[in-house]
Amino acid sequence: MEEKEISQAVIGRLPRYFRYLGELKDEGVERISSQDLSELMKVTASQIRQDFNNFGGFGQQGYGYNVEYLYNEIGKILGLDQQHNFIIVGAGNLGRALGNYMNFERRGFIFKGMFDRNPELVGKEVRGLKVMPMEQLKKFVTENDIDIAVLTIPKTSAVGVAEHLVQYGIKAIWNFAHVDLNVPDGIQVENVHLSDSLMKLSYNINRYMKEQK
Repeated sequence: MEEKEISQAVIGRLPRYFRYLGELKDEGVERISSQDLSELMKVTASQIRQDFNNFGGFGQQGYGYNVEYLYNEIGKILGLDQQHNFIIVGAGNLGRALGNYMNFERRGFIFKGMFDRNPELVGKEVRGLKVMPMEQLKKFVTENDIDIAVLTIPKTSAVGVAEHLVQYGIKAIWNFAHVDLNVPDGIQVENVHLSDSLMKLSYNINRYMKEQK
């Protein structure tokens, strides 16, 4: 049976559902209705039911959702029941900040190594791991079952590095470089343009201020 195509909009909401359900679980909440979840997340109850129906529904009429069950099922949909090993290419401020972020491990993303071509950064430690030179990248990726590469390097280097990573067997790239990557089908890329997000925030501030006049 062919798997149903799920829209990127629905997929984009899943991590938020997962986060809110995790908080409810930690608070000891056992069940929640779509209406109560709607009020908590500021998403319509209808949208929540439509999103969950893409994966079979999870709820019971008049009974609501079992929080822990729903949390675990969404985690499985997101692939968080599996371990994903990742490396960071680029040991500058952003790369080191991501390397020091402890919450990745809670979600099954295991930080395995960091690389840079700057000799002044090579050998420095980030959470107990020494920054390695780029010359060791191929050997490390192929020998350590690395799934994901995080790029925190200038856009002038990102395209070439991404091409090499694909050749080494990387399955996905989390790209913080300010360039769109052209990779083969089957390689997953998530682009994070920090300045785009900031400009969106600027637009919303500007719009709100105009509305207040």
